[in-house]
Amino acid sequence: MIGDIIKEARKNQNLSQSELAELTGLTQTGISKIELGISGSNVKTLRRIADTLGIQNKLFPQENYMIDDEIDMNLEKRVERRVETRLEARLEARLESRLKEDITNDLLNDLKTEVESRLKEDITHDLLNDLKTEVENKLENKLTNELESKLNEITNDLLIEFDKRLRIEFDKRFEPILQMLIRNLTCETCNAKQ
Repeated sequence: MIGDIIKEARKNQNLSQSELAELTGLTQTGISKIELGISGSNVKTLRRIADTLGIQNKLFPQENYMIDDEIDMNLEKRVERRVETRLEARLEARLESRLKEDITNDLLNDLKTEVESRLKEDITHDLLNDLKTEVENKLENKLTNELESKLNEITNDLLIEFDKRLRIEFDKRFEPILQMLIRNLTCETCNAKQ
């Protein structure tokens, strides 16, 4: 009977068991047991709940609580406290979400820049070493007069090949990483908005 009165008053005020527990200093489990009639409560606990929900006259009819300015002020303070608690929780959640999103974006941008730089550096170094080796081999094998006339041709061919390889290697190594970064950034942004 008492549990039903408390449950009805709590629901009428749009409070969850956790919120009522927080306002009364009790636990959510304790509130649940009281509402289900599983656990008997002492008068002090029932008074705390009755004062919080404003149902003193329903739980303690023999005391005939009078509704006066003091009770109205207490009710007003309880409502203000509830509103402040809810607003603080919402504000904290929004700030945390925005902070995580900003940090994630900054870190992803830094990572993207670093990956691009390192990939370009590694690919350029590898291709230059390959080019150097190739040129040295051709120079050793062709120390004739033909080599001087074809040196420009070979150099141009190698530079074109170098440019092609550089583009192929760069696309092959960087594109999957860029796609992964974009997917992660998109997923983080979607999760943060939900």
